[in-house]
Amino acid sequence: MKDKEKIADTEVRHLDSATARHLDSAESDNESEEKHRPMLRNANIDYSHGTFFVTIQAAFNKTIFGAIVGEKSILNELGEAVAESLRSLGERYPGTEVVEFVVMPNHVHAILRLARRRENRKHQLGYVVGRFKGWIAKVYRDMVVQGQAVDVGTTPWQRDYWDKLVTTEEQLAAYRRYIRNNPAKWTRDRFGAVTSYSFGNVALLNARLVGFVASQGAYKSDLKPRLLWVRDMAGTEARHPEFDAAAAHHPELGAVAARHPSHVEVAGLRAREKAPLISTFTSAQERTVFAKALSSGRRFVKICPGGIPAESELEPVIISACNEGRGLLISPVPTGTGINKQRSVWCNEYVLKNAAEVWAGEITPGHTLDSLVKALRPRKSGSNTSQP
Repeated sequence: MKDKEKIADTEVRHLDSATARHLDSAESDNESEEKHRPMLRNANIDYSHGTFFVTIQAAFNKTIFGAIVGEKSILNELGEAVAESLRSLGERYPGTEVVEFVVMPNHVHAILRLARRRENRKHQLGYVVGRFKGWIAKVYRDMVVQGQAVDVGTTPWQRDYWDKLVTTEEQLAAYRRYIRNNPAKWTRDRFGAVTSYSFGNVALLNARLVGFVASQGAYKSDLKPRLLWVRDMAGTEARHPEFDAAAAHHPELGAVAARHPSHVEVAGLRAREKAPLISTFTSAQERTVFAKALSSGRRFVKICPGGIPAESELEPVIISACNEGRGLLISPVPTGTGINKQRSVWCNEYVLKNAAEVWAGEITPGHTLDSLVKALRPRKSGSNTSQP
């Protein structure tokens, strides 16, 4: 039995990369290529009944259904609509059972079991999936008009879908495990610790950090910082577990801390010295805040989702701040890796989780940052408007 389970799990792992290839090949904006798109259905399979593992991808692979926080999929309003539609699929289409499903930020996995019925169409699976996609497309368009969903075009879906016929109990169990573990694997399999690479004073991670976040697309002229929340960290040292791990792999960090002891003593910080800012500083409003911090000499922790830039690409003021112990650049990936949307979300999650005080500029409803903030907001939060 164990051998069969291993074989089934291996099939599912191979399926993940195969799914991406098939879905990518099925997406084309060139009408002349439409008739040449590969057919994803297998002519040797009877789609009128059976158990199928189905994957449906969001348009352009966009993260429009929510965000992964920790190891859970936190859905926005559109994502919740997708989940509710899947829960009620059997009520709308008799003979259809949704055995298991998960709604991820940019795709859906579901195991659909279609009973053998005379009323079923020849391609019953396609009929059910098509109706499901069509209904969500309508919900999506209404939400876009109301400003509650990310606008990715006329439909939230990539063309077609990917399916796999499930023929054994071992396969079924493997697909169910795959679905249940999908949120946990989202970040665990993709990214390392945000502090894996660093330049500057790592001891700043011990300070009572002030986070700042704002959505991409927000105009810097509309910046009105507001306090989202303050975590009660009185009497505790704001040491992050990653600092110890980073220090273990980088012995030189101890020397950095020794050169800047005043930045290690969290409780003894001088009243006139503001707490360090932490952010990815990538959106227009975040960059505005960062520029102000640099000009005032304020300490900062800048997270670089695409890798820490080469020193030749850094502004002299940033290099000086890092060398003098007032600044820190950290990243989960090496220099030159490049920006990745999911990694950026991972880095924003780090900001929201590790800042004792969080401020925000404009946050677009329904976007990923909005989902992160709602998921990580403490029970007690502030709403003042001032300066971080």
